[in-house]
Amino acid sequence: MRIFRDMELVEQLGSGVPRILQSYGEDCFVFSDNFIRMVFPALENAFIIPNLVGGLSGGVKLLLNYIEKNPVVKASKLSQEFDLPQRTVERWLKKLKEEKKIEYKGSAKTGGYWLV
Repeated sequence: MRIFRDMELVEQLGSGVPRILQSYGEDCFVFSDNFIRMVFPALENAFIIPNLVGGLSGGVKLLLNYIEKNPVVKASKLSQEFDLPQRTVERWLKKLKEEKKIEYKGSAKTGGYWLV
């Protein structure tokens, strides 16, 4: 369950499962003697950029996919779109910039992030 906290999808450990049940229902859980498997249905518009997202966490992958579909996007817009604190989005953007997967083009007022 710690992965949900690490991805900042829950405020504290133990609050993720009830929130998942609200969104997905009990059919996403598969119980066995030794583990619990969670299978989430794919989003309709989800896609993966081949050979580009290796080694990235789930939230950063989603951010990268969103930037590919919506170039010239700013951190504030991404924060609103993902319903995340702007600081989290900025940290993810910094990681992507350091890995040379995205870059900021244009002025501070009219520019935005693009895939490299």
